[in-house]
Amino acid sequence: MKQPWQFRFTDQAAEEIDRLSIRQPKIAEAIARRIRWLVENADFIQHEKMTGAEEYSLHVGQFRILYTLDHQTRTITIVDIGKHNEVYRRLQRRIGRRRI
Repeated sequence: MKQPWQFRFTDQAAEEIDRLSIRQPKIAEAIARRIRWLVENADFIQHEKMTGAEEYSLHVGQFRILYTLDHQTRTITIVDIGKHNEVYRRLQRRIGRRRI
């Protein structure tokens, strides 16, 4: 039997979920449920990779959860969380830094 998937948050994602927990607790709970679903179903779903990036995207209404997968350690890293336009803008800045 395979080892279960684990997850962790980057500092950016942790800050965003903390902020949402205070300002929009229902959204934060929906995001938490979606992350739990992702961990439980990671082996069975088709992950949607972002164009030109290492991250995958998971949708929760107008919010996005960006994450990476490490199949060897079976770890899902939640990279960023937020409204789609904010998350994609931060992603573009990170991609730009990678190219330098």
